[in-house]
Amino acid sequence: AWRLLRAVADRRRAGAAPRGPTGYAVAEDGELSALDSNDHAAQAVWDEQGLRAAPDQPPPVRDLIALYAPLFSTDPEQSVVVAHLGQSIDAQIATRSGDSCSVNGPANIVHLHRMRALCDAVIVGAGTAIADNPRLTTRLVEGDNPVRVVIDPQRRAPRDLGLFNDGAAPSLVVCDTGRAAADEDSAIGVSRNGEGLVLPEVVAALGARGLRTLFVEGGGITVSRWMNAQLLDRLQVTVAPVLIGDGRRALQLPAAATMSACRRPPARIFRLGDDVLWDFDLHRDDRQPADHPDGQASWPSRVI
Repeated sequence: AWRLLRAVADRRRAGAAPRGPTGYAVAEDGELSALDSNDHAAQAVWDEQGLRAAPDQPPPVRDLIALYAPLFSTDPEQSVVVAHLGQSIDAQIATRSGDSCSVNGPANIVHLHRMRALCDAVIVGAGTAIADNPRLTTRLVEGDNPVRVVIDPQRRAPRDLGLFNDGAAPSLVVCDTGRAAADEDSAIGVSRNGEGLVLPEVVAALGARGLRTLFVEGGGITVSRWMNAQLLDRLQVTVAPVLIGDGRRALQLPAAATMSACRRPPARIFRLGDDVLWDFDLHRDDRQPADHPDGQASWPSRVI
């Protein structure tokens, strides 16, 4: 199932839009084959519902494909933006001192590496880059490293961070236009929006470089800004069974005056070890999960 997802991601990067109904199977060497959608050898099917596992696949395979299928749901020329936050059950992403180590369990870490492998670029804010010095690679799964992007309006992230020097993958800094030199290929200058940047310009600039499947991995302020800009197609929130107390908040969104004014996007729920991942579809406005017209969220089997 993982080889198949990687092969579908490679096909999307090559600009090949899936056409359905089509069946897909993948060989041991990762080569993807298109089949008749009714072919018993098909491991997955692309139809009007998007990518899904073939009916005879076991539940863990169906869940794995269902979790990552939204990454391939649009035309290859269109951008897809997915954000992720890992938080405690009381909605904190770190202690007050900034310690975020082991908020979520190892299954969620593997999930992050899978997301990186399937996306063109992984995006973090300067604060996360400075605090965590992340590698942002796919070392726990099979798959290529994505382009690493640091949103850093004032270019405060030091140049000795590992992701700028390890050679594991290209790294870009997106900053204020005035802080990007004209001949600097590793920096992208865009307009300012208060303390942040004009994020639609970021999406356009990355798309111009062929980076259209974007994974906003953190931190809380960065994800909140992307959500407030209404640029997220999906939001993943992995909740760990731990209580942090007065720490650092996950999402920071404008207050709603009444409960009826609150957003209630449709969601799917997946188990990641002891954690629970909520996958929100932010583009559906009817407030109903696609597969449950009565509004009840689906509860797939454990994803490992």
